[in-house]
Amino acid sequence: PNVNIFRDPRWGRGQETYGEDPYLTSRMGIQVVKGLQGPEDAKYRKLLACAKHYAVHSGPEWSRHELNLNDVNPRLFHETYLPAFKALVQEADVRQVMCAYQRLDDEPCCGSTRLLQRILRDEWGFQHIVVSDCGAITDFFTTHKVSSTPV
Repeated sequence: PNVNIFRDPRWGRGQETYGEDPYLTSRMGIQVVKGLQGPEDAKYRKLLACAKHYAVHSGPEWSRHELNLNDVNPRLFHETYLPAFKALVQEADVRQVMCAYQRLDDEPCCGSTRLLQRILRDEWGFQHIVVSDCGAITDFFTTHKVSSTPV
């Protein structure tokens, strides 16, 4: 599920989210993941749900490939943008997390040690699959300019 916080009405994908409330988004997202993946004690999962777009992605869409968010208040980061992802990891055992296109503090979200290792894996205990959004890895070279080669 798209558990981004809908804060800008210009974002064309706001209808995919559960709104601007981190608590409501967390609760709704948990139920969607549980419904999609099936019972926790089942021999097999029905499918592997994917929480997206981790993290701090709330539109608008036109700048997502080159956007660099350097002004995210730490309180806003932890109390608004992260709770739904944390809840899906710890309470619903979501099996996939999709990283976002943009950069957070000069580091692409899909290559962020802070987001992917320290928070997602070390703090929250996520042990499953991280997937990139379409073209997000190419952005390291083409728009973020953090890689000297495209490979």
